[in-house]
Amino acid sequence: MSFCVILRVLRATQKIRRRRQDDARGQTSRQSQMKSQVSRYSFIVLLPWLFCFAGSTPAADQVPTSWPAVRHVAQGEDWEMHEGRFHRNGEWVFIKTGKLLRAFGEAKTADKVIADIDVLVDRLNFNNFSLNIYPDAFDADADGRIDPARREAYANLGRILDHCWKRGVFYSLSFESYNIGGGGTPSSFFAQHPEAIAINALGEKARDHEYTVSDGKLTPSVFHPAYHTWSRTFIRNFLSGLGADRCSRLLFVETTVEPQYPGACRVGDKDPRRAFLDFNEAAHTAFNEWQNSFPESDPHRTQLAWPTTVEERSRLLGNRLFNDFRAWGLAKWVSDDAEAIRLVARDVYIAVDYNGRFDDKHSMRVGSRDVFLTELKGIDIIQIAPHPPVWTTMSWDDVIAVNRKAGKHWVISEHMSGTGSWGQDDRDMTEILENTLARGTRFGWDLVNAGNRHATDDYHLYDEHWHSQTLDIIDGDNWPKWVKKIGVKPFVPQPR
Repeated sequence: MSFCVILRVLRATQKIRRRRQDDARGQTSRQSQMKSQVSRYSFIVLLPWLFCFAGSTPAADQVPTSWPAVRHVAQGEDWEMHEGRFHRNGEWVFIKTGKLLRAFGEAKTADKVIADIDVLVDRLNFNNFSLNIYPDAFDADADGRIDPARREAYANLGRILDHCWKRGVFYSLSFESYNIGGGGTPSSFFAQHPEAIAINALGEKARDHEYTVSDGKLTPSVFHPAYHTWSRTFIRNFLSGLGADRCSRLLFVETTVEPQYPGACRVGDKDPRRAFLDFNEAAHTAFNEWQNSFPESDPHRTQLAWPTTVEERSRLLGNRLFNDFRAWGLAKWVSDDAEAIRLVARDVYIAVDYNGRFDDKHSMRVGSRDVFLTELKGIDIIQIAPHPPVWTTMSWDDVIAVNRKAGKHWVISEHMSGTGSWGQDDRDMTEILENTLARGTRFGWDLVNAGNRHATDDYHLYDEHWHSQTLDIIDGDNWPKWVKKIGVKPFVPQPR
């Protein structure tokens, strides 16, 4: 089997592993996890010619600069984005993010996380920690509020953020409120709002058949107001409860991991129509609104009608005009989530993953790629999911092109540059990191999962001695060489 085929299969399971590898999901045995959570990167052996792609497209940092005003975070603490890079008090800081997939819904988690942060700062040069929040771990009854049983854990999460601030490093959050791959939409939400379940092209209630190997989780419609109300109420309440000071100190907040429609059906008959969304009545309403925004003579009105039968829906699979609608709807959902975040954390930077795929011939995941990217509003950081060369440079090229054409002034970075379960060959990891420097804006790296339990959870980057086979090329004595290659001054945390 070719590497390309192997990697396509492994890619399809990574997002569900991300959720299940989270320490908060310790409900199944290691044996059962191994049956369904094989990393899509477990066997990666990237080809040595990856970096040759770096010169085939101009660097993404060659874009006009027009960033918002300086963020006055605290006395002596001014932040600014400039040319796609983060500056603290006028000095460029390269952000080395440790993504924390932990059981934050459990009160006992905080002490271990705080101890890990100290090691990651003192010995391993991490300077930002992104806490991954699964809403269903805090809001099982789907009322948009922190459950009483989770209030101690929620208070302890504030302790973690405070510790980062006192140590002189940065902190961020990500909310996985969707149910494709990662995500944590409470099951009770669907019991209360069955009308908010997405509908596939076969007229069935949609489930995640791309990243799961069983029946899959029910999928909410990104068009439905009940889903919007619950998810955005939760986000606002979660942020509000942290307090204004903590929210003002957030570096960035990431919307749900790899926001997308399903890209494939990988179970049963593997009929792609089971993954073709969304035909919920709320999507129909949104379609009418979108279609009426075009002139009467536009093809989006004259050549397209809302489908009412399986046959009509099936014929729209891969249709460019209908994919324009799907892309618009997806971008509107993401942009409105960003607005909900900023209602509480006004000045925070917003990060969005982009999961464009060269092998998605029907554009099932994001609809028309250029439309999705162009329609994004209020977004500061684009984190690209697929790595070259196996998935080609298409996603990078997509983002770079729209960034220039539409004047987005994005930070261009990478989602999950490395994990504990792949990239252990030094040559492969070197090429991956060098690609991010050549094509991105040198904002930083996103490294998952920043912990030291690799022996029992191979998504953790480090073993119990804090040695990493993935990141050994940048750790210890190797770090100054990479700082020089990046072109940035070393970051030295100053206690606040």
